[in-house]
Amino acid sequence: MRILNEILKWTRSRPSWQRDACRRLLQKENGLGEVDYSELYELLKKDHGIKTDRAVTSVPLENEHLPAERTLGETVTLLSLRDLNNVNQISNDQNLGFAQTGMTVVYGGNGTGKSGYARVMKRACRARDQSEPIHPNANDPSVARKEPTAKFDVEVYGRVEEVEWSRGATPPDRLSMISVFDSKCARSYITAEQDVAYLPYGLDILENLAKEVVPKISEKLDAELAGIDIDTTPFKHLVGDTEVGKTIKNLSAKSDVDAITSLGTLTEGEIKRIADLEVALKEADPFAKGEEFRRSAIRLKAYAEKLSSPLVWVSDHAVEKLERLNGERAAAEAAEKKAADALRAGEELLPGTGDQTWKRLFDSAKRYFTEVAYPGEAFPANVEGKVCPLCQEDLPDAANQRLKRFHEYIENDVAKTADNARRKVEEAKTKIEAASLSISPDEALADELKGLDDEILPKIADFEASLEARRASILDSLGKSDWSDISGLNESPRVYVRQLAAHQLKSCRELRRAADEEKRRQLEEELAELSARQRLATSLKAVIDLLERMKRKAALEKCRQSLKTRPISDKSKELASVAVTEELRKALDEEFNRLGIGHIKTKLKERSARGRMLHQLLLDLPTTNKIEEILSEGEQRAIALGSFFAELALADHSCGIVFDDPVSSLDHKRRGKVAKRMVREASSRQVIVFTHDVVFLEQLRTECDRALHEPTITSLDRVGASAGIVSSGLPWAHQSVGERIDVLEKAQKHFEKLPWPAEPSAELAGEITRQYSLLRATIERVVQDHLLNGTVQRFRDYIDVKRLSKVVGLRQAEVDELFRLNQRCHDIVEAHDPASAKDEPPPTPDELKQDIADLRALVETVRARRNAARGSA
Repeated sequence: MRILNEILKWTRSRPSWQRDACRRLLQKENGLGEVDYSELYELLKKDHGIKTDRAVTSVPLENEHLPAERTLGETVTLLSLRDLNNVNQISNDQNLGFAQTGMTVVYGGNGTGKSGYARVMKRACRARDQSEPIHPNANDPSVARKEPTAKFDVEVYGRVEEVEWSRGATPPDRLSMISVFDSKCARSYITAEQDVAYLPYGLDILENLAKEVVPKISEKLDAELAGIDIDTTPFKHLVGDTEVGKTIKNLSAKSDVDAITSLGTLTEGEIKRIADLEVALKEADPFAKGEEFRRSAIRLKAYAEKLSSPLVWVSDHAVEKLERLNGERAAAEAAEKKAADALRAGEELLPGTGDQTWKRLFDSAKRYFTEVAYPGEAFPANVEGKVCPLCQEDLPDAANQRLKRFHEYIENDVAKTADNARRKVEEAKTKIEAASLSISPDEALADELKGLDDEILPKIADFEASLEARRASILDSLGKSDWSDISGLNESPRVYVRQLAAHQLKSCRELRRAADEEKRRQLEEELAELSARQRLATSLKAVIDLLERMKRKAALEKCRQSLKTRPISDKSKELASVAVTEELRKALDEEFNRLGIGHIKTKLKERSARGRMLHQLLLDLPTTNKIEEILSEGEQRAIALGSFFAELALADHSCGIVFDDPVSSLDHKRRGKVAKRMVREASSRQVIVFTHDVVFLEQLRTECDRALHEPTITSLDRVGASAGIVSSGLPWAHQSVGERIDVLEKAQKHFEKLPWPAEPSAELAGEITRQYSLLRATIERVVQDHLLNGTVQRFRDYIDVKRLSKVVGLRQAEVDELFRLNQRCHDIVEAHDPASAKDEPPPTPDELKQDIADLRALVETVRARRNAARGSA
């Protein structure tokens, strides 16, 4: 397996898609399929940073995929495969044992579970043939998601170890030391010089990578590249002397997407700029037109100021002022009421007390008191002991207190303050009600505004309506003294009108520049650039899509660097030169002779490459372009077997080897030679053979007999819904006469122990009748193996004439006995429809015992006569 390890080291310097491809080539005996090629192509693109629609993850070739490297003289032997769980329908309590040395044959027909055991063996031992999946029991939904597992018992250096295997885990290194044969052990291929070359185990990975995988991936790359349209013809209208024109002319995979997107994206201001420039450059008298724009700007500015004037009456500041006045009025009225209450002090006063006439009367009395009656005296502070200035009567204490209240009332003058506060509120209200909030432009100005911005007039109307609504809301809040629900104002169009004025003024300047030749040229260049960008904007998505295709195509072109086969071929030739030796050639010739393909000769061919001498092992066959024209499938399989044994002979280990159906129906001419070669190998190491081929099974037994080697034979069977039931020895059809008689005697003893009823049930009758069917088959085998000494056997494609020498004559009594036993079985078994009137009872266990004993006695008689004849000879 050294070649595989060298390939692994080499792949670690290769792109990840090639590492994944090598793993697939190693594990898939039947080659890669379309799904594999599609996924590898996606991985190739992923390696080069190309975005793909499929989520594929690379699984590179690693140590866990290869058999472990063996140390010199190391021996690993399989003892058993047991406790299989969730492997097809194989029962989980079975133990498939193997002989530590020599030949172990595991026979199983269709549906017996042989393939399940073999697949577990291949996976666990890291065989290359892992194309057949291992699934849980499809008839049991409860285990559908469970992981298949198994246990192995192995012997390493005389020490027994238990090794666990799971489908989802890396196979144990111990088990990988067991060599499992598969048809990939070697292959032949046609060289560039039309020679038929021999390819050692493992090198087909590199050969297939270079000659199959890379071409397939290249085809996919070429197909995708051919489908990418990067024609710039549809965008010729954008090419020119502008920045856009130069960018499109030089468009390539290196172009900046963001820069082109920026070129093709215009702001509203830039779009308006195009219209303004077109107007300015088309004008016959730019200067006169500029004057019109200047006057328009003046009108618009004046109107913008008009839009602000109504805010004096309904602005937040105006509301705050009105709210403050209303608050002062409320406070003054509250003070006025409080003073009036204090003036009365609970007394009934004459009507008009506290009004203006009364105040003038009180003021005159005060002046008379202080200036004439009592000069220098304070009034009403010093009225005690004095007379009233009006009635000139003495003033009682109550009158004195009343005069003091009257004086305090006059001095505070709260009524006047309240009157002033009410007046101010009323004046403010009147002004708001009388204020003009109309901002609608006159007809001429309205037309001018609409010509500049068709959305401005509705904004003006909405703003005017919001002014009126706010005034009504303010007046309503004043009446209720509740300022919490005053309606707001719509956005003032003043800013927009100012912008229009600025635009008109800017247009004026542009028109004046257009009147200047040099400045006009600058405007024309600016218009050309903006117009080119505007044209690009209409095709921007298509241009960006084209650029993305260019970038993708350029990235795909870089993938070709990973599709060069020279490094792969060089490594393959290097490894082949090391692996191909004279010892290998001789070993191959010897194995080819043993397997019946000695007519295929090998020869070493030397050639120089880059200063090094390389060796190539050729098969001496006619020149051709197709292997199948000169090598049959059987010959190709024989080459693979011969290669396996040849490389095994040169290896420094004696670990066990495993074969799974090593021959096919197309190999019938060589099956005997293959069996002989395997038995020969079993003399020096453990050999395990799984087979469903009864002919090949008989050939293995025959060759073991010739080599005086007793094979360990195990049969697999199905019992009900469970498969993989292990039985020691051959199935009934392949058992010897002695083995069959032992089986019959065991069955008879079972019946004898029941005990047997006088009138057995239909089930018991059927069981004992079946034993007579087996007894009749045993009689036929006696004729084949003992009376004719195996000269003619079923499942053998020849007659062994030499065995006639040991055929001995029969006496008439022996022939009659044989006929009697055969007829008795014939009368009992259900091979024919018996007469209903006969209604014979089934045989008893004692009768069965006697019939078996009679047959055994007959066999012993014939065997004794043959031995006597051999002794006398």
